[in-house]
Amino acid sequence: MRALANFIVKKRYIIFAIFAALIVYCIFGMGWVKVEYDISSYLPQDTDTKRAIDIMNEEFTSYGTATFMIKDIPYDDASALRDEIAGLDGVRAFDFSRANYKDGYAKFSITFDGDNTDARAKAAYDKTVKILNDGKYKYTVPRPLNDNYAETLSKEMTVIIAIAAAVILLVLLFTSKSFAEIIAFPIVFVVSAALNMGTNHWFGTISFVSNTVCIILQLALAIDYAIILCHRFTEEKEKAKGNATNAMIAALSKAIPEITSSSLTTVSGLVALMFMQLRLGLDLGMVLAKSIVCSLLTVFFLMPGLLLLLSKLMDKSRHRNFVPRLRFWGRGVVKARYVLIPVFVVLFAVGAVLSQKIDYVYSTDAIDTNRPTDTVVAARECEEIFGYENAFAVLLPKGDYEQEREIVELVKQEPLIDSALALSCIEYDGMYITDGVDYVKFAELAGIDKSTSLILFVRYAGEVGDEFALDYAAPLVDVFGYVASIKDSLPLDEDTKAMLAEIESLLSYAKSQLQGERYSRLVFNIAAPVESAETFALIERLTPAVKNVNKNAIFAGPSMSAYDLNSSFSSDNILITVLTIVFIYLILAFTFRSYGLPLILVLAIQGAIFMNFSLPFLLGNNMFFFTYLIISAIQMGATIDYAILLTNRYLGLKARLDRREAVAEAVSGAFPTVFTSGTIMCVAGFLVGGLTSDPLIASMGTFLGTGTLISIVCVLVFLPALLYTLDPVIKKTFIRPRHPMKKLRLDNPSDVPFYYESEK
Repeated sequence: MRALANFIVKKRYIIFAIFAALIVYCIFGMGWVKVEYDISSYLPQDTDTKRAIDIMNEEFTSYGTATFMIKDIPYDDASALRDEIAGLDGVRAFDFSRANYKDGYAKFSITFDGDNTDARAKAAYDKTVKILNDGKYKYTVPRPLNDNYAETLSKEMTVIIAIAAAVILLVLLFTSKSFAEIIAFPIVFVVSAALNMGTNHWFGTISFVSNTVCIILQLALAIDYAIILCHRFTEEKEKAKGNATNAMIAALSKAIPEITSSSLTTVSGLVALMFMQLRLGLDLGMVLAKSIVCSLLTVFFLMPGLLLLLSKLMDKSRHRNFVPRLRFWGRGVVKARYVLIPVFVVLFAVGAVLSQKIDYVYSTDAIDTNRPTDTVVAARECEEIFGYENAFAVLLPKGDYEQEREIVELVKQEPLIDSALALSCIEYDGMYITDGVDYVKFAELAGIDKSTSLILFVRYAGEVGDEFALDYAAPLVDVFGYVASIKDSLPLDEDTKAMLAEIESLLSYAKSQLQGERYSRLVFNIAAPVESAETFALIERLTPAVKNVNKNAIFAGPSMSAYDLNSSFSSDNILITVLTIVFIYLILAFTFRSYGLPLILVLAIQGAIFMNFSLPFLLGNNMFFFTYLIISAIQMGATIDYAILLTNRYLGLKARLDRREAVAEAVSGAFPTVFTSGTIMCVAGFLVGGLTSDPLIASMGTFLGTGTLISIVCVLVFLPALLYTLDPVIKKTFIRPRHPMKKLRLDNPSDVPFYYESEK
């Protein structure tokens, strides 16, 4: 470590140049990052929803849609307004009837040409909004063509980061030993954040969750590393009698293993997330783990040079210690241990029970939030008036139209299904457009003579590879499509060509949404919330019934996505909890050379996690399932560092003090670091929770803030009482080295954790 530290310090100007080049690269790299906003795209590959999404993206056209709800408008005025909007260039379809009008409210569901990024669709949407504004109509937009979600989120995070930075600087100023050292912290953080954000494109596409919260979580999780090195440098400079270079080499050689071991617990919690079935955990785990690595590299390589540049200024700007000594607190905890330990046991048990009673939700729109977006408010208002729009799709291998109709009739029998749409169920002139017709019937339907129809059928059969006979029949939709595609080369009058062109447009629109190269899509509407007991019960009834007709049927839709997430949550929950605890226990067992002490530390933080997640039940709120998985792993991985810090101090102090004084000094010594790091994480969490409109990110922030606060209380109140009371038991769980006195280097006895009083 000393050789590495010496190299870093001596080559610091070369390192400055390397970091400058990396910053330039990362500035460009930030623009290469692709962001995914659809959580369902991270579902396991073997779920119906994921398979259906992949198929639909490949085979079906997605048209841009928007829904407007007009208030206080007569039906005739709504019809006239509909006609005006339907005539706009770029509007593909606009159905409006009495079913879309109720108590003075009109619901306009508009489909545009192209997807939601198409220029014509955007122009038509903007013109629609202009018409509504010019007419001074009162309206809301339950479903915009393109919301400004990404832009809004970006602005919110800018405000959050600015406020968090100001608060964090105040906290660092309070716990610092000189005013000048504060200058290094924002530089180190900005560089490490830029390195992480500029390399996210290495993963191809990252989720909006990772893209949004990573910078604030990186700040909260990794600021400790810079604080540790800075304080080490200050201490070593006093020993080196002002020789800053030698002091930095000594400080860095000690800080590297200390910071690296501290980061392992955080990284282990993030690694556990990567094992989730929902690949959003892999995405967030990789991005956050990379952020920790970027922070470590910046602290180890860039910060030493910065502190040396600021060294003289730090000496001139030293100030008195603002952090109070809290020996009285540790002594009070020891005196109250017989009350505190039973209280902790009760809170642990109650929290464990209540945290299992949480009402989990699997759709972000269903999350309870204090700051719902305008779109969410408008959608809920529209649902109250017109009922639920909850699309449910069934994908079938195409070709068997009779089977499609059988499934449509089967699904329509369910009371919750209030509409159905399938290519095989569209009627034309008294027949289904997927029914087979011969050339005689087609001549009658198309208004052409039989001889022309006969020639067309011969050509069609040859085109599709069939053998023609006079009784040859083909699906009407396919024949119409073929004839319409070659209409300009046929001897037809202009009226017939115009009719065929109109039919071609309608068929193309229908087939693009309902029939792909390999699959047909059946679309239904469930007149119930995306998540409810009755909706999930409906899916459980329909799944075996439809698969009994066609075993290759695949289901999709918001409710199906929520159902799949619900199915994977239980196993993910157990997996993440077990892996996080096992990883951290093994790291602590190796660090402390004890099999008993790590158990106490893990139980202290696990108790804090249980208490944190009992709050939704007590407050009557629901919780997004992913929030539980993410925050439980981060809370365990990050805040257990506080417990490690206090325990290390206690073990070291116990070598020269009695247990009571060792606890008092350990609490007092650990308080500045716990206060600094904990306050930063709490502030970051509560700012995200209070200022972000996205319900998922807001809930993550809120529970990160409360979880950190509870962990601080557990570490500073309950853990000292546990360590003092269980000390005789803890001693027996240490693994004694074969030659303990040969392994201990006592050049700085205060740094050595003494595990046995007999070896003082």
